[in-house]
Amino acid sequence: MSRALATLLLALFALIPPASAEIHMLTWAGGGADDTCVARTKEIVDWWNAYRATGPQDTIVWHYTTREDRWRTVLETGVDPLTGARIDVIYVPGGWHPERYWHFDWVSALYRAQIDLGIGYVGVCAGAYLHAGDVEYDSGSPGHQDLLQDGVTVVDGMNGPNRICRVLILPDNPLTPNWTWNNVFTYKYWNGPGFGPEDGLQYDQSQRCWVKYASIEGKDVMIKIWPVGEYMDTCRGWAIVAGQYFVREGDRWVPRGRFVLFGPHPELTNRAGAHALLAKAIVWAAGRELHQEERPTFTQQLTTNFLEKSIVAALVSTAITVALPEQVKKQAFQGLTEEVREVFERISDALYRLVKVRVPPEDLFVGSVLTAAIYLMETLVEWLTTPAPASA
Repeated sequence: MSRALATLLLALFALIPPASAEIHMLTWAGGGADDTCVARTKEIVDWWNAYRATGPQDTIVWHYTTREDRWRTVLETGVDPLTGARIDVIYVPGGWHPERYWHFDWVSALYRAQIDLGIGYVGVCAGAYLHAGDVEYDSGSPGHQDLLQDGVTVVDGMNGPNRICRVLILPDNPLTPNWTWNNVFTYKYWNGPGFGPEDGLQYDQSQRCWVKYASIEGKDVMIKIWPVGEYMDTCRGWAIVAGQYFVREGDRWVPRGRFVLFGPHPELTNRAGAHALLAKAIVWAAGRELHQEERPTFTQQLTTNFLEKSIVAALVSTAITVALPEQVKKQAFQGLTEEVREVFERISDALYRLVKVRVPPEDLFVGSVLTAAIYLMETLVEWLTTPAPASA
Protein backbone atom coordinates (compact mmCIF):
# COMPACT_ATOMS: atom_id res chain seq x y z
CA MET A 1 0.00 0.00 0.00
CA SER A 2 1.43 3.37 -0.99
CA ARG A 3 2.04 6.04 1.63
CA ALA A 4 -0.38 8.39 -0.15
CA LEU A 5 -3.18 5.79 -0.11
CA ALA A 6 -2.55 4.99 3.54
CA THR A 7 -2.71 8.69 4.39
CA LEU A 8 -5.99 9.03 2.49
CA LEU A 9 -7.53 6.06 4.31
CA LEU A 10 -6.48 7.41 7.69
CA ALA A 11 -8.04 10.75 6.83
CA LEU A 12 -11.30 9.05 5.83
CA PHE A 13 -11.40 7.00 9.03
CA ALA A 14 -10.85 10.20 11.00
CA LEU A 15 -14.08 11.56 9.57
CA ILE A 16 -16.09 8.65 11.02
CA PRO A 17 -17.33 9.55 14.50
CA PRO A 18 -15.89 7.31 17.23
CA ALA A 19 -18.09 4.69 18.85
CA SER A 20 -19.75 6.12 21.94
CA ALA A 21 -19.91 4.44 25.32
CA GLU A 22 -23.59 5.35 25.25
CA ILE A 23 -26.19 3.67 23.07
CA HIS A 24 -27.47 5.83 20.22
CA MET A 25 -30.89 4.76 18.97
CA LEU A 26 -32.71 6.22 15.98
CA THR A 27 -36.51 5.85 15.98
CA TRP A 28 -38.65 5.97 12.87
CA ALA A 29 -41.34 8.53 13.72
CA GLY A 30 -42.57 9.33 10.22
CA GLY A 31 -45.40 7.92 8.16
CA GLY A 32 -46.81 4.65 9.45
CA ALA A 33 -45.47 5.17 12.99
CA ASP A 34 -48.04 5.61 15.76
CA ASP A 35 -47.43 8.85 17.67
CA THR A 36 -48.46 7.34 21.01
CA CYS A 37 -46.08 4.39 20.59
CA VAL A 38 -43.24 6.78 19.79
CA ALA A 39 -44.02 9.10 22.73
CA ARG A 40 -44.38 6.27 25.24
CA THR A 41 -41.09 4.74 24.12
CA LYS A 42 -39.35 8.08 24.65
CA GLU A 43 -40.80 8.24 28.18
CA ILE A 44 -39.48 4.73 28.88
CA VAL A 45 -36.01 5.66 27.62
CA ASP A 46 -35.98 8.72 29.91
CA TRP A 47 -37.17 6.62 32.86
CA TRP A 48 -34.56 3.95 32.18
CA ASN A 49 -31.74 6.49 31.97
CA ALA A 50 -32.86 8.19 35.19
CA TYR A 51 -33.50 5.15 37.36
CA ARG A 52 -32.19 1.89 35.87
CA ALA A 53 -29.10 2.57 33.75
CA THR A 54 -25.94 1.58 35.61
CA GLY A 55 -23.59 3.75 33.57
CA PRO A 56 -22.83 5.05 30.06
CA GLN A 57 -22.69 1.52 28.67
CA ASP A 58 -26.46 1.07 29.09
CA THR A 59 -27.58 4.69 28.82
CA ILE A 60 -29.75 5.23 25.73
CA VAL A 61 -29.43 8.41 23.67
CA TRP A 62 -32.69 9.07 21.86
CA HIS A 63 -32.81 10.24 18.24
CA TYR A 64 -35.86 10.21 15.99
CA THR A 65 -36.65 11.10 12.42
CA THR A 66 -39.64 11.62 10.16
CA ARG A 67 -37.43 12.01 7.09
CA GLU A 68 -36.95 9.13 4.68
CA ASP A 69 -33.57 10.38 3.44
CA ARG A 70 -32.12 10.52 6.97
CA TRP A 71 -33.50 7.06 7.77
CA ARG A 72 -32.04 5.61 4.57
CA THR A 73 -28.62 7.16 5.21
CA VAL A 74 -28.45 5.60 8.67
CA LEU A 75 -29.44 2.17 7.34
CA GLU A 76 -26.81 2.37 4.62
CA THR A 77 -23.93 4.03 6.49
CA GLY A 78 -24.65 3.66 10.22
CA VAL A 79 -24.06 7.38 10.75
CA ASP A 80 -26.77 9.95 11.45
CA PRO A 81 -26.27 12.73 8.90
CA LEU A 82 -28.00 15.26 11.16
CA THR A 83 -26.16 14.70 14.44
CA GLY A 84 -23.05 12.87 13.23
CA ALA A 85 -23.68 10.12 15.81
CA ARG A 86 -22.89 6.52 15.01
CA ILE A 87 -26.21 4.71 15.47
CA ASP A 88 -26.19 1.49 17.51
CA VAL A 89 -29.87 0.55 17.26
CA ILE A 90 -32.72 1.38 14.92
CA TYR A 91 -36.21 1.25 16.39
CA VAL A 92 -39.45 0.77 14.45
CA PRO A 93 -42.49 1.31 16.70
CA GLY A 94 -46.07 0.17 16.39
CA GLY A 95 -48.22 1.73 13.71
CA TRP A 96 -49.37 0.77 10.25
CA HIS A 97 -47.07 -0.12 7.34
CA PRO A 98 -44.09 2.18 7.89
CA GLU A 99 -42.33 0.49 4.95
CA ARG A 100 -44.85 2.08 2.58
CA TYR A 101 -43.15 5.40 3.32
CA TRP A 102 -39.65 4.12 2.50
CA HIS A 103 -39.22 4.57 -1.24
CA PHE A 104 -35.99 2.62 -1.49
CA ASP A 105 -34.88 -1.02 -1.27
CA TRP A 106 -35.42 -1.21 2.48
CA VAL A 107 -34.85 -5.00 2.60
CA SER A 108 -31.30 -4.63 1.25
CA ALA A 109 -30.81 -1.59 3.47
CA LEU A 110 -31.84 -3.58 6.56
CA TYR A 111 -29.49 -6.38 5.57
CA ARG A 112 -26.67 -3.87 5.23
CA ALA A 113 -27.47 -2.27 8.58
CA GLN A 114 -27.59 -5.58 10.45
CA ILE A 115 -25.20 -7.88 8.57
CA ASP A 116 -22.56 -5.46 7.28
CA LEU A 117 -22.65 -2.68 9.87
CA GLY A 118 -23.74 -4.70 12.92
CA ILE A 119 -26.52 -2.28 13.87
CA GLY A 120 -29.19 -3.58 16.23
CA TYR A 121 -32.91 -3.57 15.46
CA VAL A 122 -35.90 -3.42 17.81
CA GLY A 123 -39.39 -3.67 16.34
CA VAL A 124 -42.74 -3.56 18.10
CA CYS A 125 -45.95 -4.79 16.41
CA ALA A 126 -45.73 -3.11 12.97
CA GLY A 127 -41.94 -3.02 13.32
CA ALA A 128 -41.98 -6.73 14.20
CA TYR A 129 -44.24 -7.62 11.24
CA LEU A 130 -41.82 -5.80 8.97
CA HIS A 131 -38.73 -7.68 10.17
CA ALA A 132 -40.34 -11.09 10.68
CA GLY A 133 -41.88 -10.93 7.27
CA ASP A 134 -45.58 -10.33 6.81
CA VAL A 135 -45.85 -6.89 5.28
CA GLU A 136 -49.49 -7.45 4.33
CA TYR A 137 -50.59 -8.22 7.95
CA ASP A 138 -52.79 -10.94 6.46
CA SER A 139 -54.30 -13.15 9.15
CA GLY A 140 -55.60 -15.52 6.47
CA SER A 141 -52.14 -16.51 5.22
CA PRO A 142 -49.58 -15.17 7.69
CA GLY A 143 -45.95 -15.07 6.67
CA HIS A 144 -46.68 -15.36 2.96
CA GLN A 145 -44.65 -12.24 2.20
CA ASP A 146 -41.57 -13.09 4.24
CA LEU A 147 -39.08 -10.79 2.54
CA LEU A 148 -36.30 -10.77 5.13
CA GLN A 149 -34.40 -13.86 6.27
CA ASP A 150 -34.12 -13.58 10.03
CA GLY A 151 -34.99 -17.07 11.30
CA VAL A 152 -38.60 -16.30 12.21
CA THR A 153 -41.82 -15.79 10.34
CA VAL A 154 -45.32 -14.64 11.19
CA VAL A 155 -47.71 -17.48 12.06
CA ASP A 156 -50.61 -15.51 13.52
CA GLY A 157 -51.75 -11.97 14.21
CA MET A 158 -54.37 -9.30 13.67
CA ASN A 159 -56.46 -10.71 16.54
CA GLY A 160 -58.01 -7.50 17.80
CA PRO A 161 -57.14 -4.07 19.20
CA ASN A 162 -56.75 -2.92 22.79
CA ARG A 163 -56.57 -6.31 24.48
CA ILE A 164 -54.51 -7.85 27.26
CA CYS A 165 -52.50 -10.97 26.48
CA ARG A 166 -50.67 -13.37 28.77
CA VAL A 167 -47.08 -14.26 27.88
CA LEU A 168 -45.03 -17.12 29.29
CA ILE A 169 -41.36 -16.14 29.67
CA LEU A 170 -39.26 -18.94 28.18
CA PRO A 171 -36.01 -20.37 29.55
CA ASP A 172 -32.55 -19.73 28.08
CA ASN A 173 -33.45 -16.31 26.71
CA PRO A 174 -30.81 -13.54 26.86
CA LEU A 175 -33.09 -10.71 28.04
CA THR A 176 -34.52 -11.80 31.39
CA PRO A 177 -32.88 -13.38 34.48
CA ASN A 178 -33.46 -17.10 34.97
CA TRP A 179 -35.79 -16.53 37.93
CA THR A 180 -38.31 -14.97 35.54
CA TRP A 181 -38.38 -18.07 33.33
CA ASN A 182 -41.65 -20.02 33.27
CA ASN A 183 -43.53 -17.11 34.84
CA VAL A 184 -46.53 -15.54 33.08
CA PHE A 185 -46.76 -11.76 32.57
CA THR A 186 -49.45 -9.60 30.97
CA TYR A 187 -48.92 -7.17 28.06
CA LYS A 188 -51.06 -4.84 26.00
CA TYR A 189 -51.92 -6.49 22.68
CA TRP A 190 -53.01 -4.53 19.61
CA ASN A 191 -53.17 -6.73 16.50
CA GLY A 192 -49.53 -7.77 16.83
CA PRO A 193 -47.90 -10.83 15.27
CA GLY A 194 -47.19 -14.28 16.64
CA PHE A 195 -43.89 -15.76 15.47
CA GLY A 196 -42.76 -19.22 14.48
CA PRO A 197 -39.65 -20.85 12.97
CA GLU A 198 -38.72 -19.78 9.46
CA ASP A 199 -37.91 -22.53 6.95
CA GLY A 200 -34.52 -23.96 7.87
CA LEU A 201 -34.57 -22.94 11.52
CA GLN A 202 -33.70 -25.87 13.80
CA TYR A 203 -33.22 -26.14 17.53
CA ASP A 204 -29.56 -26.72 18.49
CA GLN A 205 -29.36 -28.47 21.84
CA SER A 206 -25.66 -27.74 22.31
CA GLN A 207 -26.15 -23.99 21.84
CA ARG A 208 -29.53 -23.96 23.59
CA CYS A 209 -31.07 -21.82 20.88
CA TRP A 210 -32.57 -22.11 17.39
CA VAL A 211 -30.15 -21.86 14.46
CA LYS A 212 -30.49 -21.27 10.72
CA TYR A 213 -27.77 -21.22 8.04
CA ALA A 214 -28.41 -19.14 4.95
CA SER A 215 -26.80 -17.33 2.05
CA ILE A 216 -27.71 -13.65 2.20
CA GLU A 217 -26.49 -11.24 -0.45
CA GLY A 218 -23.48 -13.42 -1.23
CA LYS A 219 -22.50 -14.05 2.40
CA ASP A 220 -22.63 -17.23 4.46
CA VAL A 221 -24.79 -16.28 7.41
CA MET A 222 -25.80 -18.04 10.61
CA ILE A 223 -28.87 -16.77 12.45
CA LYS A 224 -29.47 -17.56 16.11
CA ILE A 225 -32.93 -17.20 17.62
CA TRP A 226 -33.86 -17.14 21.29
CA PRO A 227 -37.63 -17.17 21.92
CA VAL A 228 -38.18 -14.86 24.90
CA GLY A 229 -41.92 -15.27 25.42
CA GLU A 230 -44.78 -17.41 24.17
CA TYR A 231 -48.44 -16.39 23.95
CA MET A 232 -50.70 -18.19 26.42
CA ASP A 233 -53.81 -16.75 24.76
CA THR A 234 -54.90 -14.14 22.18
CA CYS A 235 -52.39 -15.31 19.57
CA ARG A 236 -50.45 -18.40 18.47
CA GLY A 237 -46.68 -18.75 18.56
CA TRP A 238 -43.87 -16.83 20.15
CA ALA A 239 -44.75 -13.36 21.45
CA ILE A 240 -41.21 -12.00 21.81
CA VAL A 241 -38.05 -13.19 20.06
CA ALA A 242 -34.39 -12.16 20.18
CA GLY A 243 -31.97 -12.96 17.38
CA GLN A 244 -28.51 -12.30 16.02
CA TYR A 245 -26.74 -12.55 12.69
CA PHE A 246 -23.27 -14.09 12.30
CA VAL A 247 -21.17 -13.92 9.12
CA ARG A 248 -18.58 -16.52 8.16
CA GLU A 249 -15.07 -15.15 7.80
CA GLY A 250 -12.70 -18.00 7.07
CA ASP A 251 -13.32 -20.61 9.73
CA ARG A 252 -14.94 -18.17 12.16
CA TRP A 253 -18.50 -16.97 12.68
CA VAL A 254 -18.23 -13.23 13.35
CA PRO A 255 -21.14 -11.73 15.37
CA ARG A 256 -23.07 -8.94 13.68
CA GLY A 257 -26.40 -7.20 14.31
CA ARG A 258 -28.84 -8.32 16.97
CA PHE A 259 -32.61 -7.84 16.87
CA VAL A 260 -35.59 -8.08 19.23
CA LEU A 261 -39.16 -8.35 17.96
CA PHE A 262 -42.24 -7.75 20.12
CA GLY A 263 -45.71 -8.94 19.08
CA PRO A 264 -47.40 -7.18 22.04
CA HIS A 265 -46.72 -3.60 23.12
CA PRO A 266 -44.42 -3.31 26.16
CA GLU A 267 -44.45 0.49 25.83
CA LEU A 268 -48.25 0.60 26.20
CA THR A 269 -48.32 -1.89 29.08
CA ASN A 270 -48.93 -0.27 32.45
CA ARG A 271 -46.23 -2.22 34.27
CA ALA A 272 -42.68 -1.27 35.18
CA GLY A 273 -41.37 -4.71 34.24
CA ALA A 274 -42.66 -4.38 30.68
CA HIS A 275 -41.04 -0.96 30.34
CA ALA A 276 -37.73 -2.26 31.64
CA LEU A 277 -37.86 -5.22 29.26
CA LEU A 278 -38.18 -2.87 26.28
CA ALA A 279 -35.21 -0.80 27.48
CA LYS A 280 -33.19 -3.96 28.07
CA ALA A 281 -34.06 -5.15 24.57
CA ILE A 282 -32.58 -1.90 23.20
CA VAL A 283 -29.44 -2.33 25.31
CA TRP A 284 -29.01 -5.96 24.24
CA ALA A 285 -29.68 -5.18 20.56
CA ALA A 286 -26.87 -2.62 20.75
CA GLY A 287 -24.48 -5.47 21.55
CA ARG A 288 -24.16 -4.70 25.25
CA GLU A 289 -24.42 -7.40 27.87
CA LEU A 290 -27.12 -7.03 30.49
CA HIS A 291 -26.31 -6.92 34.17
CA GLN A 292 -28.13 -9.50 36.26
CA GLU A 293 -30.67 -8.09 38.67
CA GLU A 294 -31.19 -9.48 42.15
CA ARG A 295 -34.58 -10.69 43.19
CA PRO A 296 -36.27 -7.83 45.07
CA THR A 297 -36.93 -8.38 48.76
CA PHE A 298 -40.43 -8.16 50.18
CA THR A 299 -39.45 -4.87 51.84
CA GLN A 300 -38.40 -3.42 48.47
CA GLN A 301 -41.63 -4.65 46.93
CA LEU A 302 -43.62 -2.66 49.52
CA THR A 303 -42.77 0.57 47.69
CA THR A 304 -43.41 -0.76 44.17
CA ASN A 305 -46.56 0.68 42.55
CA PHE A 306 -47.34 2.35 45.90
CA LEU A 307 -50.10 4.66 44.66
CA GLU A 308 -51.86 1.99 42.59
CA LYS A 309 -51.89 -0.56 45.41
CA SER A 310 -52.93 2.06 47.98
CA ILE A 311 -55.95 3.13 45.95
CA VAL A 312 -57.09 -0.47 45.47
CA ALA A 313 -56.60 -1.23 49.17
CA ALA A 314 -58.50 1.89 50.24
CA LEU A 315 -61.45 1.18 47.96
CA VAL A 316 -61.74 -2.45 49.05
CA SER A 317 -61.34 -1.62 52.74
CA THR A 318 -64.00 1.11 52.51
CA ALA A 319 -66.48 -1.31 51.00
CA ILE A 320 -65.77 -3.89 53.71
CA THR A 321 -65.99 -1.29 56.48
CA VAL A 322 -69.38 -0.07 55.29
CA ALA A 323 -70.66 -3.65 55.13
CA LEU A 324 -69.49 -4.65 58.60
CA PRO A 325 -72.07 -4.54 61.46
CA GLU A 326 -71.75 -1.44 63.63
CA GLN A 327 -71.47 -3.55 66.80
CA VAL A 328 -68.42 -5.39 65.43
CA LYS A 329 -66.64 -2.12 64.61
CA LYS A 330 -67.47 -0.59 68.00
CA GLN A 331 -66.19 -3.65 69.89
CA ALA A 332 -62.93 -3.55 67.93
CA PHE A 333 -62.56 0.16 68.65
CA GLN A 334 -63.27 -0.22 72.38
CA GLY A 335 -60.50 -2.81 72.58
CA LEU A 336 -57.91 -0.12 71.85
CA THR A 337 -56.03 1.84 74.47
CA GLU A 338 -57.46 5.24 75.40
CA GLU A 339 -54.52 7.02 73.73
CA VAL A 340 -55.11 5.27 70.39
CA ARG A 341 -58.87 5.87 70.53
CA GLU A 342 -58.19 9.56 71.11
CA VAL A 343 -56.08 9.74 67.94
CA PHE A 344 -58.90 8.41 65.76
CA GLU A 345 -61.47 10.61 67.50
CA ARG A 346 -59.35 13.68 66.72
CA ILE A 347 -59.01 12.60 63.08
CA SER A 348 -62.80 12.16 62.92
CA ASP A 349 -63.36 15.66 64.32
CA ALA A 350 -60.79 17.16 61.92
CA LEU A 351 -62.49 15.54 58.91
CA TYR A 352 -65.82 16.97 59.98
CA ARG A 353 -64.38 20.48 60.34
CA LEU A 354 -62.63 20.30 56.94
CA VAL A 355 -65.20 18.60 54.68
CA LYS A 356 -68.35 18.51 56.85
CA VAL A 357 -68.49 14.72 56.62
CA ARG A 358 -68.90 12.75 59.84
CA VAL A 359 -66.85 9.54 59.75
CA PRO A 360 -67.15 7.63 63.03
CA PRO A 361 -63.76 7.00 64.69
CA GLU A 362 -64.47 3.26 64.78
CA ASP A 363 -64.92 3.30 60.98
CA LEU A 364 -61.64 5.15 60.59
CA PHE A 365 -59.84 2.58 62.73
CA VAL A 366 -61.32 -0.48 60.99
CA GLY A 367 -60.78 1.05 57.57
CA SER A 368 -57.13 1.86 58.36
CA VAL A 369 -56.42 -1.65 59.59
CA LEU A 370 -58.11 -3.22 56.56
CA THR A 371 -56.28 -0.88 54.17
CA ALA A 372 -52.91 -1.84 55.65
CA ALA A 373 -53.79 -5.55 55.60
CA ILE A 374 -55.01 -5.47 51.98
CA TYR A 375 -51.94 -3.49 50.90
CA LEU A 376 -49.68 -6.10 52.49
CA MET A 377 -51.64 -8.90 50.81
CA GLU A 378 -51.32 -7.16 47.41
CA THR A 379 -47.59 -6.79 47.96
CA LEU A 380 -47.19 -10.41 49.01
CA VAL A 381 -49.10 -11.70 45.98
CA GLU A 382 -47.10 -9.46 43.65
CA TRP A 383 -43.83 -10.52 45.25
CA LEU A 384 -44.67 -14.21 44.90
CA THR A 385 -46.09 -14.10 41.39
CA THR A 386 -43.96 -11.36 39.83
CA PRO A 387 -40.47 -11.91 41.19
CA ALA A 388 -38.86 -9.26 38.97
CA PRO A 389 -40.77 -6.01 38.64
CA ALA A 390 -38.14 -4.74 36.20
CA SER A 391 -37.40 -7.84 34.18
CA ALA A 392 -40.30 -9.07 32.14
